[in-house]
Amino acid sequence: MSIDRSIRRVGPPLLAFVVAAIGALLLVGGTSTSQGSEAGDVATLVAVVAVDAGTPVSELGSRTEVRQMPADARAVGAVASVDELPDGVLAAALVPGQQVLTSSVGADPRQAVGGDLVAVSATLEPEQWVGPVGATGDRVDVYAVGGEQGTLIATGVLVLTAVDNPETLEPSQPVVVTLGVPRPEVSRVVGAIAGDGIWLVSS
Repeated sequence: MSIDRSIRRVGPPLLAFVVAAIGALLLVGGTSTSQGSEAGDVATLVAVVAVDAGTPVSELGSRTEVRQMPADARAVGAVASVDELPDGVLAAALVPGQQVLTSSVGADPRQAVGGDLVAVSATLEPEQWVGPVGATGDRVDVYAVGGEQGTLIATGVLVLTAVDNPETLEPSQPVVVTLGVPRPEVSRVVGAIAGDGIWLVSS
């Protein structure tokens, strides 16, 4: 009888101790897992806004940010900062939240031309394109010259190559500008270039 009473007296505290010990082990294990996950996070450069193909790497600083993410969620070729990217321009557009990869950059602006665009070059006088048009990466509308008013023949055309500093041009100095033109509009743009010429206006 005394043994039974001893068991009944000791049993509940012992059970409580065992439960508490198991809970502590689970808590420690969970904390370790959480800390391990945080410790495994890697700095990764991602876009915070939509960025067009053809945008120079030098302009990505204000359009991207560094985020911490699990190593197994980091894409191959991802970088931790803009400084890790090679010089050049984006070869493909980025959407918000998209990781920036070394393969996202093309050394030659013409590599920014996707399957839907065709590179078309035109020799233009400064007044035909400078104005509000900056340089590589800009989007422009193309007008065919002729008559009293120009005719809009293409919209949202990507400037692939242009003069880095239009202010260095002489008043009458022509320059070759290369455009990424959507395929459905290529024939009209080429025809206008071969005719009276084209005029570029910022989109």
